[in-house]
Amino acid sequence: MVSQCRCAALFALVSIVTAEVHVYEPPALYNRSTAFHLKAGGKKVTVLDHGAYDYAHFSADSGIDINVHVLEKIPLKSMSIVASRFDYHNSPRVHKNTVSWKLNDHKHFILKIDGVRELIVAVDPPEVNPPLATGPNIFNVASAPYKADKLGSRLTTHAFDAAIAAASQSPRDNPIVYVPAGVYLIGNLILPSKTSLYLAPGAVLRFTGNPKDYTQDWAKDGEGRSGTYWISTAQNSTDIKIFGRGTIDGNAYAYKDHLFAPNLIVPVLTSHFTLDGPILRESGSTALNVIHSNSVDIRNLKVFNYIEDMEDNGSVDIVESQNVTVSDTIAISVADTFTAKATKPPTNSVPSVPGGLQPLKDILFQNCLGWTANYGFKVGQGAVSSMTAIKFLNSTVYEAAVGMGIHKKWGSGTASNITFENMIIKSTPYTTSYLGGMVGAWVALFIEDGGVGVGPITDVLVKNALILSSGGSHPLIRGTAGANVSNVVLQNVWLPDATQPAHSLKDFDLHHMKFINNITVVNSMSQTVSSPLGKAAQPGTQDALRKGSA
Repeated sequence: MVSQCRCAALFALVSIVTAEVHVYEPPALYNRSTAFHLKAGGKKVTVLDHGAYDYAHFSADSGIDINVHVLEKIPLKSMSIVASRFDYHNSPRVHKNTVSWKLNDHKHFILKIDGVRELIVAVDPPEVNPPLATGPNIFNVASAPYKADKLGSRLTTHAFDAAIAAASQSPRDNPIVYVPAGVYLIGNLILPSKTSLYLAPGAVLRFTGNPKDYTQDWAKDGEGRSGTYWISTAQNSTDIKIFGRGTIDGNAYAYKDHLFAPNLIVPVLTSHFTLDGPILRESGSTALNVIHSNSVDIRNLKVFNYIEDMEDNGSVDIVESQNVTVSDTIAISVADTFTAKATKPPTNSVPSVPGGLQPLKDILFQNCLGWTANYGFKVGQGAVSSMTAIKFLNSTVYEAAVGMGIHKKWGSGTASNITFENMIIKSTPYTTSYLGGMVGAWVALFIEDGGVGVGPITDVLVKNALILSSGGSHPLIRGTAGANVSNVVLQNVWLPDATQPAHSLKDFDLHHMKFINNITVVNSMSQTVSSPLGKAAQPGTQDALRKGSA
């Protein structure tokens, strides 16, 4: 067991004392877990089976108990728990086959018990003034005159289109297209300016997988695969919102046979866009793709993709956009979980994305939790335009190939002023490609020449990072001919089993460093502690549970 983190100089505790629980019942469409039962504040919460892991979702403030009962009769001796917000004063308890802990703030957890699959516990804040199903500015897709089929038995796009059109023509402010509980098979939706789409608890929008039901918006060069912007904004639009506690389901295996995949939500050429609360699951390409947009607020998002048997099912991509915040989000996918990037030069088979070239600027990821077979938090690979003022704060990687990375490959744009601060990297057991080889490490800052120009990486800060397992290969910092990696500060980085933050480059065991300039290591901690996480672990406490998690 590793110790509990008590490094107050690294992370601050937030404590809230109110308590409220809202439980959402998923439709019968989804398989129930055979591994876990869960209660939150004494209320039963349905746990769903999702392939390699199970998940449960509810809303709550602080002060409630979470109780997870493991159905298989096995000893609960070796386990870990990580979270999307840091909390060092909680003490989970183990009694027979039940694990319990108190929720000090809404956050997302990954619980792993040896011999049992992972359990994701996603806890949102309660909704504030959710809309009613009827009212003068409510356009309920299941009511007359729209009458959408909510049994999932037939395509019902026309009903959604009619409700969206009526809402867009409303003389009142803030019209809401309301989706009640049910399963809805729909084609492409395009949301116009000043329109909101609300997904009530139990509402599921489902992809059919049939290319005939959708427009083709992109193709993958050399892969023979294409796809669609399933739910997108109108171009040059403003003030659009998608919110609620429902689900947007890409229906992964339905489209896999057709080699036709959806980006589930695509804000494109829009401003003042908000996405708050839905579950996105089973996308075949990036679940959320923000393209050429500004003033975007993403919060309380849950991306539950498959962690195996898929290839390009990334979670959140921010592409050549400005003033974007992604917060309080959990993302699970084979491909990268949280990425900010410029575009790749278009080819004959890969058209450019809508709109002209734009800079990527003022992007913030905070209080996020990622699990991926590729990059947890990343800038790149696309680099045609400049990428600057990008921050990854107060976030955690459960497992990845690379925990934190900047990988420039396509284009001569500069990547600058990039910060990774207050980060925990639990494990990097996977590997991903690098110059014909493989890399798997807690950090990788490097430039590849993809044949379309190269540009530098400069002014990078990695500060207050806790590395719990080195896994994979050596960390990587490397430029290429004509483009250096320069002005990198590694400050207060706690390596596995270290008694204090690293003092020098030698501590990092960096190999094959080329085309670099001014790499600085700083240890600004005022005193040495017994281990990077504080005191020794005690059986039955949170220390013993989490192996050094958030």
